Amino acid sequence: MGPVLGLALGVSGCGDDEGRPAAWDPEPPGTSTADGGGTDEGDSTDGFDPDEGGSDDDGTTGGWSCTPGQFEPCGCPDGSDGVQECDPDGEGFGACECAGDDGGSTGDGGSTGDDGGMNPNEVCYPGPANDFTTCVPLHTFEAMPAGYDYPPAYMGNENYRPPVALIDLQEIDPATYLAPNFQLVEIAQAAKGRYAIVQPHAVASLQALRDQVGAIGVNSGYRSPAYNATLDGSATYSRHMYGDAYDLDPIEVGLSTLEQACTGQGGMLVEYTTHVHCDFRFDPVDEQFYGAPMAAAPLDPPHFEATVVQGEDGRLSAPAEGFDEGMPQRRWVAYDGAGAVLATAVAERFVPPPGTVQVQVRVGAQVQRSLVLTP
Repeated sequence: MGPVLGLALGVSGCGDDEGRPAAWDPEPPGTSTADGGGTDEGDSTDGFDPDEGGSDDDGTTGGWSCTPGQFEPCGCPDGSDGVQECDPDGEGFGACECAGDDGGSTGDGGSTGDDGGMNPNEVCYPGPANDFTTCVPLHTFEAMPAGYDYPPAYMGNENYRPPVALIDLQEIDPATYLAPNFQLVEIAQAAKGRYAIVQPHAVASLQALRDQVGAIGVNSGYRSPAYNATLDGSATYSRHMYGDAYDLDPIEVGLSTLEQACTGQGGMLVEYTTHVHCDFRFDPVDEQFYGAPMAAAPLDPPHFEATVVQGEDGRLSAPAEGFDEGMPQRRWVAYDGAGAVLATAVAERFVPPPGTVQVQVRVGAQVQRSLVLTP
């Protein structure tokens, strides 16, 4: 089933063209381009029909359930567009709200009621002026496209609930600035899935991080579930699939400074052997993509664990759990009996030098463990 919500077209509120890539030439749905804007690597065009809806002529929906708080377009008696909201019980949509109704729509899908004017047909980002006026079309799905099969919420955590809406990267200029220093193409690419989740609050946090530490490169942002599954060591619940995680390349600062900045923005930094990962899993996910929160569920922090093990050959290792984006980096320090540093190393395994009394290891910049060596 294709998207049942997708009235807005184009991008509104874009800034100037200085420093952007060449002009974007979008192709119709179902076509493929050499630059990754097509349907390769797990992204799908199956079932995409922006004219297909799920509502009956009387403005109500029947025959299938919906997500409480989800919006859908509907027709008003005067021919304008209104919106209808999924009932709290999730069994169908309520009456169509039209211009002039209490809490009704503006006629273009934007509500003037208790939702503060949010248009359910689009999602807005900080943009070049950092004022959240850069808006792109948002598509809500009755059933997700192929390649977007999300697992059930992890241990009931509402921040891991499956999404109900996506943006279509084929209808948005990849050079669009979602924040003063970040373009869409840096955060989501069609080669990793035609559709994407890019949470506005995470983009704002990324920009705040950049404002604090200077230039940073984004090596990886959103990944569709299908694309994520093709990667070595990919995790079932990788935050990259949820649109609030970034693999970063700090250009002007060191790891410790970046870690402090990431956590200072409410995020979590994990150091892996191939990259530095910062995500914002602790912040509530944006309802434009995920619908209303589920019933109260604990937002348990991620559980990282590691131990220090000495092999028969004297080499030390630090088996770890909970690092779901790859192999965590291990930083070793060997001390003598007076507490002086004898050696340091960044490696999966470590051989302590003669005279070592205690060894410490920091795993993934998240867990620190120590081992006192017996004579």
